[in-house]
Amino acid sequence: MAESGNGAWERLTSETLLETPYFNLRSDRLRLPDGSVKDPYYVLERPDAAIIFPVTPEGEVVLVRQYRPPLERLELGLPAGLVEDGEEPEAAARRELSEETGFGGGEWEPLGSLASSPSLKDNWAYLFLARGVRETAPPDPDEHETIEVVRVPLEKTAGLIQEGEIVSSSGVAAAMLALARLRERT
Repeated sequence: MAESGNGAWERLTSETLLETPYFNLRSDRLRLPDGSVKDPYYVLERPDAAIIFPVTPEGEVVLVRQYRPPLERLELGLPAGLVEDGEEPEAAARRELSEETGFGGGEWEPLGSLASSPSLKDNWAYLFLARGVRETAPPDPDEHETIEVVRVPLEKTAGLIQEGEIVSSSGVAAAMLALARLRERT
């Protein structure tokens, strides 16, 4: 952890409070740059994620619709998933796209990375634009994943965000960055 001389908070102690297959909850004791101490400061440790904005040669965006228990609603969003230990983000993105949708191939371009909730979580989301993806195999979702593949014309994607159909903050960011990149190329 960085020293407090550059504005960073110094971690004095750290204790894992809860471990699950999906996240760990940690409690830190931190010294702030002014010398005061924040105790506890809770951190959710999560694996990194990969999010894909996949576009077919016909100009359709491949989205997924699935039920999200925390929101108690169906969510329309971009294919995404966790980066496994030792896996490169693009490899995770390609694997997740294939598993969730059955699409693959195409030309891939990184759009950057972002932290969806940096005051609480320690993970990064890696965003990718995948142009020219095609159906390559049947989808193979994880156990308990019920996913409907939805193809949407590229020009309707921004409207789905504005209408509240696509609600994931990292998915919205990936879509907006991808749409901007695609506009640069035309």
